[in-house]
Amino acid sequence: MQTPPHVQVRAGLVGLLAGGAAGFLLLDAAAALLAVALGRTPARDGEPVALIVAVPAVCAVLGCLVSFRFARRKGGR
Repeated sequence: MQTPPHVQVRAGLVGLLAGGAAGFLLLDAAAALLAVALGRTPARDGEPVALIVAVPAVCAVLGCLVSFRFARRKGGR
């Protein structure tokens, strides 16, 4: 049975949002761990902030791909 495209798109958007939220939680947990263990924050003046942008973005894309494939395999149920 072929999953309708609107179900796949809906699953992809939900995965994108859930993955982005998980990325922010992961980033905040790592920042809290660094603050407690090392006594410093991950983003200071002069340090690259690419990691702060990349972690939620990568998690969002992974969440989108996983949920899209899951929707295709389960037939939208």
